[in-house]
Amino acid sequence: MSRLVRKKTVILFFLLVPLMLGLIFPQVTFAKDPEKRIQELEKKLEDLEKQVIEYKNLLKEVLEEKEAAKPEKVVVKEAPVPEKGKHYVQSKFEVQLGGRIKIDTHYDTVAFDAYNDFLGVVSSKPNYKGDSINFNPRDTRFELIVKHNSGNLTGLGRIETDFYGGTFGNNIAPRIRLAYVDLTNNKTHTSFRVGQDWVPVAQQNPHMCEFGIMAGGGNLWWRIPQITLRQKYGDFEFLASLMRHRRVSVYEEQWSWPWILGRIAYNLNLNCLDKGSLIALGGGYMTDKRTMLDKTRVRLHRWLAAFEYKFRKHPFELKGEVWVGQGIGSHWLRYDMGYNPMTGEEIRSQGGFVSLLYKTPIKKLAFAGGFGIDHATTSDLKGWDFKNPNYDFYKRRFKQNLEWFGNVQYQVTDAIKFILEYIHMNTMRDEVREGNRITFSTFYRF
Repeated sequence: MSRLVRKKTVILFFLLVPLMLGLIFPQVTFAKDPEKRIQELEKKLEDLEKQVIEYKNLLKEVLEEKEAAKPEKVVVKEAPVPEKGKHYVQSKFEVQLGGRIKIDTHYDTVAFDAYNDFLGVVSSKPNYKGDSINFNPRDTRFELIVKHNSGNLTGLGRIETDFYGGTFGNNIAPRIRLAYVDLTNNKTHTSFRVGQDWVPVAQQNPHMCEFGIMAGGGNLWWRIPQITLRQKYGDFEFLASLMRHRRVSVYEEQWSWPWILGRIAYNLNLNCLDKGSLIALGGGYMTDKRTMLDKTRVRLHRWLAAFEYKFRKHPFELKGEVWVGQGIGSHWLRYDMGYNPMTGEEIRSQGGFVSLLYKTPIKKLAFAGGFGIDHATTSDLKGWDFKNPNYDFYKRRFKQNLEWFGNVQYQVTDAIKFILEYIHMNTMRDEVREGNRITFSTFYRF
């Protein structure tokens, strides 16, 4: 308590004591004459009224001084709780950090090629038989999403990496998976995306933990630099895109043009299906020149048509693709299967996959399974001799590749998930070779 407060408190005490004594013992100060006593009483009442006013003012000052002497209260505002699965960083933009740690333990009954850590085809080497075990952490990912709004516009930037870069000396290097800028007009439902993203046509993927997700086994996919425009009208979405790989060789690719792609999707808002169900039809065309084995350059004409679907009805989800085309090569993760370097002709191919997910009544437990096929037109493979010891040439080439899978998924916690998966692959060249992979996959999502 301050000195001023103590001083005023003492003064107030000494003023109140006489007042109280006067109220308690008024008769000792009054005269005996009634008239004179009345005058004295009136005078004392007048004095008392003045003293009461003074005491009230003094009391008010003391209370104000006491209140001012108290320490100031600090009001701490509770920070907003971020949405589940999102982790925000203080910024003038909305920043979301995320990713996952994923460790795959593989048991293979034969040697698989293209692409070692994930499946492509059964090896064409003579000594392909023999089991092996692999521990693979390369599908661990980091993700950064930055978002802001300006009037009717929403801007978004996204970067995602994994560790499927180089592996020289067992030093696993990171690489870019996704890197794009997206600008959306929320009033017109138009979006414009530039950068590396998933292929805009044949967008479905099977319910697998295998990193390759049926690459060369019926599923067309990759993440490719592109310029893509999307327009929504009610339940329809229209897409137009230019897409191609980053240029590696100026000479080899100076006559190469990007894929010109289009897609129409329809969201199935039906009572019998859950939200997210759709059907879509897409395709595209590309032309480029390539050098044949005899060093001549040939212009290729590539095209693709793909139908995709996804049907959701709890507890099931069924999705898949059916596609046909020619010259379908590296842009769809079908390396060396786009054209025949011996004849200078495009290779016609057909394929697709189907995948079913079932979420059981047992909370956090799910099952999935599916099948895929990739078939090349045999008449377009003239000159290919799969018995030739030229392993590098035939490493990723085949006549037909089949893939079956099934898995059990268990969500241990909100972040940790276990998947046990079985894959059977059947690769046809001049002979049929088969192999199995069993994978135990551990996820931690953050």
